[in-house]
Amino acid sequence: MSTAPVPATGAPAPRAGRGRGAVLLAGAAGAVLALVAGAPTWVQGAVGTAAGAREVAAAGRAAAPAATALALVSLAAVVACSLGRRAARSLAALVLLLAGAGTAAAALAVAASPQQALTTPARAVSGLSEPPVQRVQTSGWPLVCAAGGALAAAGGAAALVRGRTWGSSSRHERDAAGARAGSAGPTAAADPAATWDSLTRGDDPTR
Repeated sequence: MSTAPVPATGAPAPRAGRGRGAVLLAGAAGAVLALVAGAPTWVQGAVGTAAGAREVAAAGRAAAPAATALALVSLAAVVACSLGRRAARSLAALVLLLAGAGTAAAALAVAASPQQALTTPARAVSGLSEPPVQRVQTSGWPLVCAAGGALAAAGGAAALVRGRTWGSSSRHERDAAGARAGSAGPTAAADPAATWDSLTRGDDPTR
């Protein structure tokens, strides 16, 4: 004899904040990747001086200082997304989106025009206001930094769209707990002194 399947009553309800960790991890990983990519040399070349040609180079933090600054802003925005309330979380997600996009744009600008990144070190070596820089070579680190910025921006976009549901389940649990405490409140909060006075007067408190 077959019986109809009984629905499981103890199955956990889906969490409203599902995927929150993955989104924040993506944003943090992109920001860290952009910061790490700013340490190596991005661009190198040669500048002519009175003593002959001299090699010049620029690391990512010097070639694109805005990318490093915005990557730090992205990290701070990730922390704010994980701790703030709904309004603050939405604002932090927007900041993460814009900061990640700005990081990628700053890195791609160096990749598109690497000679501009060598202007400052070439001036320091040659003493000229417009030093001629030759044999300019670009490494792959600007693209790595741009990829990190894009990943951070994607995390910000996902947090902006899905962050409205984060923390909803915990709020409902607090509301339910408050309702249960309210229904049990009058019994738990009975005044012992009043009960004793009623017994003294001969009243039956169980009636």
